[in-house]
Amino acid sequence: MSLRHSITGGFILCTLFNLPAQACSDDSCYPTWDLKRDLLDTCNNTPFLSPANDSRVNLQLLLADYARAPLTTQTADNYYKDQGYAQVPFPIDLTDEAETPALAQSAQPSPLTAQALQLGVTSEAVSTLLTENNSWEGSRCASNNQQTALIYLQQLSQATDIPAEEQQSLAQSRLAILQSCDAEQSQQAELLPANIQSPNGLLFANYLQGALAFYNGDFTQAMVAFNALSLSPQPWLKETASYMKGRVFLNSAQQNAFDDMGFPSTDKMDVASLQAAESAFNSYLTEYPKGQYAASATGLLRRVYWLMNDQKRLAQAYAYWFEHPGTEANISNNQLVQEIDNKLLLSVTDTNNIHDPQLLAIIDLMLMRQRSNDDSRLPFTLAQLQAQETRFAQQPALYTYLLGAYALYVEKDADKTLTLLPETADDTELDYLHFSQQTLRGFALESKELWAPAEQLWLKLLSRAKQPLQRQQLELALAMNYERSGKVTQVFAHNTVVKTPMVREILLRNIASPALLRQQIAQPASAQEHDVALFTLLYKDLTHGFYADFLNDIKQLPAKASTELLFMGSTYSAQQALALFQWDGKNATEYQCPALNDVVQKLQNDRSSPQALNCLGEFILRHGLDDFPLNSQPESHELGGTATQFAGKPFSRLEGYQQVMANKTAAHEDKAYALYRAVNCFAPSGYNSCGSQEIPIEQRKQWFHTLKSQYADTRWGQQLKYYW
Repeated sequence: MSLRHSITGGFILCTLFNLPAQACSDDSCYPTWDLKRDLLDTCNNTPFLSPANDSRVNLQLLLADYARAPLTTQTADNYYKDQGYAQVPFPIDLTDEAETPALAQSAQPSPLTAQALQLGVTSEAVSTLLTENNSWEGSRCASNNQQTALIYLQQLSQATDIPAEEQQSLAQSRLAILQSCDAEQSQQAELLPANIQSPNGLLFANYLQGALAFYNGDFTQAMVAFNALSLSPQPWLKETASYMKGRVFLNSAQQNAFDDMGFPSTDKMDVASLQAAESAFNSYLTEYPKGQYAASATGLLRRVYWLMNDQKRLAQAYAYWFEHPGTEANISNNQLVQEIDNKLLLSVTDTNNIHDPQLLAIIDLMLMRQRSNDDSRLPFTLAQLQAQETRFAQQPALYTYLLGAYALYVEKDADKTLTLLPETADDTELDYLHFSQQTLRGFALESKELWAPAEQLWLKLLSRAKQPLQRQQLELALAMNYERSGKVTQVFAHNTVVKTPMVREILLRNIASPALLRQQIAQPASAQEHDVALFTLLYKDLTHGFYADFLNDIKQLPAKASTELLFMGSTYSAQQALALFQWDGKNATEYQCPALNDVVQKLQNDRSSPQALNCLGEFILRHGLDDFPLNSQPESHELGGTATQFAGKPFSRLEGYQQVMANKTAAHEDKAYALYRAVNCFAPSGYNSCGSQEIPIEQRKQWFHTLKSQYADTRWGQQLKYYW
C-alpha cells in the first residue's frame, strides 16, 4: 500500500515507535534534499545504511548485499514528480514492487475453465461459478482461489478409477466452494457433491468437506476430515491433508486473538493449538522437505513464532533469508521485507534475542536515530553496542560500520569516524555496505570542512558505483559539496558529473548568480533547465529591484511565452509559467495598471513611482506570489540552503504600500489604494501575508481610520469595513 494513501499505516508506525510528530503528521510526502539526517523520515530514504532510513530500506540494502536480492525502485510517478522528487532521496513506497499490468483477456479459456470442461462440467455451470473472482487476502480463505482449485481438478482428472459422473460432480463442487467463506451451515451443505460411491471418489469428497469446513471456520470438522485423509493412499491428498492440519490448528489458535486494530493479544491465544500447529508444520516439513507446501509451511511457522512472541526463533527464521535466495519463499521479496519489519523490527523488545548480525544492525541504526523530546526510552550507549561484538564475529565489516555510524551520528566525532572507517581499496566491490562506509567518510570530512578531500572521495566513488541509486546519491553529495565550498559553478561546468535535473534546478533557483543563470539560459542541459533558469532570472530581476536587467533579459521571451507550469520549489504555492511575465495589467479590481513591462519601465525611471509600486503589488497579489518559493532559501542543511549569490532582497508588497503612503506627492487615489491594501495584508488572521514585517495593531488601526476619514470619497475608503 502506498504511503501517500495510507494514514492507518503511518498511525501504526507512530504508535509502535513513538516517532517524532513531523514523521507522522500526515500521509503526504515531500523531498528533503539532505543526505546527513539522523531523524526518521519515511519520505526521504537514501541508498546507504542510515539511521534516518525507514527500517525496510536498510533491510533491503542488506538483503541486496548478502542474499543478492537487488534493490528495486520504481521511477517516480506523476504524483511524486509534482512533489519535486527525483530519485534520491526517495519515499518508501517507491521501493514497492510495481504492479504487473493486467493482461488482456485471451480468447482461449483459462486453465481452470479448460480443466473443468474436460471433467464434464457444463460451460454454463463454469461461467456461473467463475463469474465472481472473490479475494480474501489476509484471511484463511486467501488460499481458496482458482490456482488451488485447478490443482484439485488436475489431481481429480488423474484418478482414472473415479467414474466420469462423479468426477463431474466433484469438479463442480470445487468450483462452487470458490465462492464460499463464512457461509451458513445450510448453504455449505448445498455445495458438497452427492451420490459419490467410488472409494477414491469418497476420498476426494472428504477433502472437499474438510476444505469447506476450514474455509467456513468449522475447525473441528476440518480436523476430522484431514486426520482421516493424512492416512490416505492417494499421495496428493495425503500430503495436502498433512499440511492442512497445521493450518487448522493455527487458525483455531488465533481465531479470537486479534483486536479491532489487527494486533494479537497473547492472553486470548489458544496456546495448546498454537503448539499443535508448530508440531504439525514441523512434521510436514520432516516428511516433505521439498514438498509443494514447504515454502508455505515455513512461512506459517514464522507466524507461529510471532503469535508465541518468540522473538528469538522468529529472528532466526528471518536470518535464513540473508543466506538463501528469496525465490525459495512463497511471497515476493517486498512482502518478505514488509513481514520482517512488521513482525520483528518494529516490535523487538530485547536485542539480546537477536543474534543475526544483519537484523541486529538494522535495529542498532534505529536506536541511533535522533529522538523526540518526549521519548522516554533510555539512550543507546556505546557500551551496549560494544557488548554485541561477538554476535558480529562473522560480519566484522558490518560491526565496524556501526561503530563508525555511532561515532558520527551519536558522538558527533568526525575524527573517530575517519579512524574507524578507512578508505577502501580500488578493487573492493562497492556493495551497499562498503558504499555506506565511504559515505560516512565523506560526511566526516565535510563536517571538518575538508571539502577538497571529500570531493575527491565522491568522484572516486562515482567511477565505481554500480548498484541502483548509488550514482544519484553521489551526484547530490557532490552538488552539496560544491555549493558549500563556494564552487557551485562546478555543477554547471561542461564536463560536470552532476546530471540530475532536479539537483541542478534547485541550485539555479536558490543559489545561482545572474551570470550563472544567463550562462545556463544560453547553454542549458535541457529545455526544462533553460525555462527554469530564465524564469528564475526574470523573477529575481523583478523582485530584487534590478529593473534595467529585467527589461533587457525579458527580450529572451518569445512573443508568445510558454504556458507550461514549472516546478519552482513547493507544491503549496501555485506553480507558474514563463507567460507570467507577459502580464497585461488586467485584474479583478478597479485599480488600473499597465502591462508589466510598462510598470518596470516606470520603476526604472522612478523607483518611488506610486502607481508602479502599487501595480507591482498587484502583479504579486493577482498571481499568488507573496509566499512564492523563490522569495526564500531552503533550510541551511539542505541543498540550496546557503546564501544566494543573487544580490538584494525580495520585494514586499507591504513595503511598497508603505512607500506610497509615505510619499507626499502621491496621488489621492494611489494613497487610498495603498492604505486599503496595507490593511488587507492582515485580513483575516491578523498576520502579515504581504511580507515579513510585524506591524502593531495600533498602527493598522491608524491606517484604517486614515483611509475612512481622509479618503472616504474613494471607492477604497468606502469598501473597507474592518481592520485586523
